[in-house]
Amino acid sequence: MRWLSVVAAMTTLFFVAPYAEASVEFEELLPPAGERSVSAWAVNEAGQAVGAAHSTGDALRWDGAANPVRVGSSLGIGVNGRGDVLTYLRLNTVGPLLYSIAVWENGQEVDRSPQGRLTVPFSVRDINDSGVVPVGYRHNSDGGGYETTRGGTWRNGRFADLPFPKATKVAHRVVNTKGTTAGSLTPLDGTGNFAFRCSATTCTRLPAAGPAGTHDASALNESDVLAGTWWSVEPRSSRAVVWNGTAVTVLPGVNAGVADNPRAINERGDVVGRHEVDGVRKPALWRGGRLVDLGATGTGEAVAVNDRGDVAGWHTTADGVRPFFWHAGTLTDLRTPNDLPSKASGLNNAGVVIGTAEQFGPPSRAYRWTVRY
Repeated sequence: MRWLSVVAAMTTLFFVAPYAEASVEFEELLPPAGERSVSAWAVNEAGQAVGAAHSTGDALRWDGAANPVRVGSSLGIGVNGRGDVLTYLRLNTVGPLLYSIAVWENGQEVDRSPQGRLTVPFSVRDINDSGVVPVGYRHNSDGGGYETTRGGTWRNGRFADLPFPKATKVAHRVVNTKGTTAGSLTPLDGTGNFAFRCSATTCTRLPAAGPAGTHDASALNESDVLAGTWWSVEPRSSRAVVWNGTAVTVLPGVNAGVADNPRAINERGDVVGRHEVDGVRKPALWRGGRLVDLGATGTGEAVAVNDRGDVAGWHTTADGVRPFFWHAGTLTDLRTPNDLPSKASGLNNAGVVIGTAEQFGPPSRAYRWTVRY
């Protein structure tokens, strides 16, 4: 394990020379007929955005700006290169809440809940271009409780459990294009939480980032480099970490963490998230193991980084919360009609950013920006 201390974190902050002003195209992702409030949460390489309509909870996919396609009866949380949409349902009933997972593919919604609808939330977020979906869930035979106890993966329409011992908590949500999955697990025997990485046939337990604490797996690139967050017990704090092979590196930054986003790491190993400066949560980019100053103001977070090294995130300005796009040392605020407070939630390699207006009540509005330079 390689550790960079707080002192090192301060000395590794560096700056990048600015570039010419960007050209930004803006469009609002309109709600379907009869709806007023929508959100957008994920985007693929074709620029298709997915999210949900608030009143019905239906999953939506925007291929253009208008006339979104209804792609299921639940929230659209992920989209792959084929336009397949991963959806997550939380159903209010007379009794307990019920949860389920589905994928919209070939024009229909296909259930992907390992044991049907459950009263315990699933751990799920990503779908890759082959339709691989990693899942954490609570098995019916594991008794009562509200934590996921097992992990498994949907591959080629079939579900298989991971070869791990019984657990008190399993998070399994991360997958890359070639089908490697990742997550974290707290064993029932109390031996300590750990992160893991799995191929289609084998799983590898990854080393802990410190003597005690828990780990969150956030994003995985095509070299199987995993980025995540380590929550230490003593002192109580968080640090951003990366696992390359079986080596773990703790990145610089106080009370830092990696963004909960499939694009929190790119193919050259850049990582994005947050760190704390003088008690304020600031957007973070780690490049070559060093913190890059993005020039953001106020509280914020970097949520995604593409393979060109562009970063999307949000920060707090004198006018409120604003999404931003950063490239080569220059931060560009992404404006909205009437300057509604908004946050970015996704980014692709073409510079397409998606986000949602943050308002104190409906209607919520979804946006897509295309940044060229």
